[in-house]
Amino acid sequence: MTPDIALAASAREWPDRLHRHLLEHGGGRVVARLMGPEQTIEATFDALLIDDVCSFLTPRLVSVIKKSGAEVVGVFSPTDGSDAKRRLLECGISDVIETEAAPEEFLEKVMAALAHRIPVSVETPAPSVGWSIAVTGVSDGVGVTEVAVALARGISSDMKVALVDVDPTWPSVAQRLDLPLHPNIRTALDIVAHGSGDLETATHLIGEMTVVGGVADQGSASPLSQSEVSMLFDALFESADVLVADLGPLQHSVRGVLRGFDAVALVGTGDPVGATRLLHSAERAMEQVPAEAVVLVANKTLGRRYYESEIRRELQSSFPNLPLVVLPFDQRLSESMWEGRLSPRGPFARSVGRMASLIIERLEP
Repeated sequence: MTPDIALAASAREWPDRLHRHLLEHGGGRVVARLMGPEQTIEATFDALLIDDVCSFLTPRLVSVIKKSGAEVVGVFSPTDGSDAKRRLLECGISDVIETEAAPEEFLEKVMAALAHRIPVSVETPAPSVGWSIAVTGVSDGVGVTEVAVALARGISSDMKVALVDVDPTWPSVAQRLDLPLHPNIRTALDIVAHGSGDLETATHLIGEMTVVGGVADQGSASPLSQSEVSMLFDALFESADVLVADLGPLQHSVRGVLRGFDAVALVGTGDPVGATRLLHSAERAMEQVPAEAVVLVANKTLGRRYYESEIRRELQSSFPNLPLVVLPFDQRLSESMWEGRLSPRGPFARSVGRMASLIIERLEP
């Protein structure tokens, strides 16, 4: 077997030394030089060699890589003392090697790790729930947060639900539910990435929902990446059956994140302008996810049968195969927002309940 080897970015000289040796003598192939966590998760390789001082080395990253069937070998400098080796082992890597080892020793260590790995089963895994539902909007102000909260609440009556605010521009779930702004998604990501505590300490419990709030003031913090969001979702699925994510407006959502969802609720307003925007946004959404995953949501529709029928006619004439949910305008929602309460019982709640049933039915095998 000639292993495919990935090398994590390093300021030390061992990666270049090993790469040259493999080019000249064979025994393995360097298929990637990795610069960050997202690239590491997306790359395909048999083994990853990574420094103990690598900025993106975390227990969660190692766990994700090993779940894919690859192995991780940590590299440390003996001059850094025992702490360097211990950090690697605490991250769950397969084995360790010193920076000054000969290239042949690096290759032997990789082959030994691969010899002991557990083969990834080729059998079809038993289906699990683990459904992820994205709620996103055609623009600001269409009610994405309200729909996401109500949808999560509706599903939570039958399943364990995690509601996560991933809106990178105007995260509002915590404010909508009158929750403290800390802990939030950054707290949760730190715990997941570094194994620095219990994930429950970064969440809030509202009724039967587990809620992860967004960061109200992004400040100088770097934006969330797709890999970070995926890691957090993976951790939340350890205790939740369904994950509902408030992504905010479609054009502002975390790049590439939409592709990872099982269902996408695309929200616009139930009026002529909103219908036009829904038509254009549906085309954009279906560039990232299959058409069968998309549900159109016409929110804040005035309570006259004529308005609803016109909205349905316009949208279904263009996308006859996409399910459409019409959510009525309800003045009492504004009152519940001011008081930080969940949406009251009534036409809106009933319509969201039907929407939840429709999405779950489409997800069930």
